[in-house]
Amino acid sequence: MAAVVIPGDHLAPWEEDVGDLVAFLRQQPKLDETRLALTGAPGGANSVWRLASHFPQWFSGVCAVGGYGNPYHVRALKDVPLLAVSVEREDLPSDEEEFLVGVERLVMGLRTAGSRQVECRREGPCSREEAWNRAFLEGDAGEWLLAQDRKKQFQVHWLLPGVWRIDDYFTASCYLVEGRDKALLVDTGMGEGDLAGLTASLTNLPVEVAITHPHLDHMHGIDGFSAVYLHRADREALLQNPQAFPGALSSPSASLPPLLPLDDGARIDLGGDIWVEALELPGHTPHSMVFADGYHRCLFTGDALGSGYIVLLICPEKEALSLVGQYQKALERFSAQLPRLRDYAWLGGHGIQENGCDDRRQQDYLAGCSHYFNPIRAEVVHDMLSLCQALLSGEIPWEQVQKAPDHYCSRGSAGIFFRFS
Repeated sequence: MAAVVIPGDHLAPWEEDVGDLVAFLRQQPKLDETRLALTGAPGGANSVWRLASHFPQWFSGVCAVGGYGNPYHVRALKDVPLLAVSVEREDLPSDEEEFLVGVERLVMGLRTAGSRQVECRREGPCSREEAWNRAFLEGDAGEWLLAQDRKKQFQVHWLLPGVWRIDDYFTASCYLVEGRDKALLVDTGMGEGDLAGLTASLTNLPVEVAITHPHLDHMHGIDGFSAVYLHRADREALLQNPQAFPGALSSPSASLPPLLPLDDGARIDLGGDIWVEALELPGHTPHSMVFADGYHRCLFTGDALGSGYIVLLICPEKEALSLVGQYQKALERFSAQLPRLRDYAWLGGHGIQENGCDDRRQQDYLAGCSHYFNPIRAEVVHDMLSLCQALLSGEIPWEQVQKAPDHYCSRGSAGIFFRFS
C-alpha cells in the first residue's frame, strides 16, 4: 500500500510528481500492475477523481467517497470499475480554474457515456468521514477494490455501424465486424475476461475469429469461439504442436476449436455482400496477415506494420538483415494493394500506440494534447520500404542499430525495433 498526502486535496500542483510515483510503482517486479486500485481518505476525494480520470488505464478499480471532479475528464473512466459514494450537503470547492461537479452528476455522466462499470451508493445526511467509515469499516468497499483485476477487463470503442474495437489490459486491440449472417472477431488479444460473452453482448450474430498472427497477445482463449481462421502454415504448426502456443487456450484442459486455413487472397464471407479478405504481410512473424473489409472500408493490420509506433522484428542477430530483406519484398508485394486500400481506416493490433508507447503520457492524449500521433497509413508503408533499403544498403550502419536502445532505427513515419532471439 502506498499513501500520498495532497495538501488541501488540490492535486494539480502535485500531479506530475504523483504520476511519476505511480508509474514507478507499476514497474516494480513484486507489484502486480493489473491489481493496482485507487481510493483516498475522506479529505482526498477530489484528488482521487482527478488522478483516476487522467490515468484511467493504470487502475483496476477506483473508489471515491464524495468529492468533485471534472465530468468531461471523468468520462475517461467509462470502462474502469468505479464505486462512488454520494454524500449529501457537501460544499462545492471554490476552484475558478476548473469546472467541477459532484458525485451524482459524475456518475450520470459516466452512464450516459456508456459505462456499465459504475456503482453509486447514496448516504443520507452525514459527513464525508462518516460515509467513508460506513463504506470501508462497516461495508465491503475495501474487499470490492481488492477483487478488481485489469486482466479481466476490456475497453469497448464503437468505431462505426458494424465495427467495434476491443482493448485488453495489455493494450492489445481486437476488432468485431458484423456481416448479415455472422460476425468476425479479428484477433482475441490476451485478456482473461469473458471475451466471447462480451462479443455476444455487442452482436446477436454467431462470432468466428480470424488471427493476424499467433502471438500470445493476439490469440488467447480461441477455444471460446466456434471457428478460427489463420494462415495455413500457422494452422499446421498449432495442430502439430499446440504446446508451443500456451496462450492459445483459456486453460490446459481446453480443446482447440475447428481451425480453418487461410491463404493469400482468401475471403471470409460474412453474408450480405460483406466479406473480409486475407492478405499476407510477413515480417513481424513468418506468416503475418492483414484483413481487408471492403464494405466497412477497414484494414485490420495486426502487428504487420506496427501500430503507429514501430514494427518489431524478432530473429537471431546474424539473420536480422536477411529478415529485413524478406520484409522489404513482402512490403513491395503489399504495395500493389495500396491504391484500393489507401482511403480505408487502417486499424492496428495495439490501437493506443498511435500515440506512442509511453503510458506515463496518458493524460496528454486523453486531453488531446499529445505531441506524438502517427496512425498507420500508406505513408508508413512507403517509409518502411525506405527504412529497409537504408538498412540493406548500409546507409544506416548496422553498428548504429546494435548500439541503439532496443536496437531501434527509423525513417520518416516508420520505425523498427529488433529483438534478438
